[in-house]
Amino acid sequence: MEPSSSAPGANESSPDFTLEEAGLIRLWARSDVSVGRHVSAQIAYFAAPAAFGIYGLATGGFVIVGVAFICILLLLAWGFVSTWRDHRNFALMQSICRKLLPAVD
Repeated sequence: MEPSSSAPGANESSPDFTLEEAGLIRLWARSDVSVGRHVSAQIAYFAAPAAFGIYGLATGGFVIVGVAFICILLLLAWGFVSTWRDHRNFALMQSICRKLLPAVD
């Protein structure tokens, strides 16, 4: 009889993660990914300019509508910049997944 290990998969070699990859794994494991959190954040960002724009339309203040429109454009630009900045984390997560792929197959 062969001796069995107490931990499942103990005989398999574990992926060799860099410190940066291990840090990202910890960050993503502890982050809140609930839909409610993300939806409430989006509502919080866009509710103020939308309410401001609706008020401008109701009162006929086209300057107010213009300011609200510019605010929404700035929020969209901020979203693009955030996505561009987060691309590094996506590439790092892809590297982590490539290291884990042999264990899954």
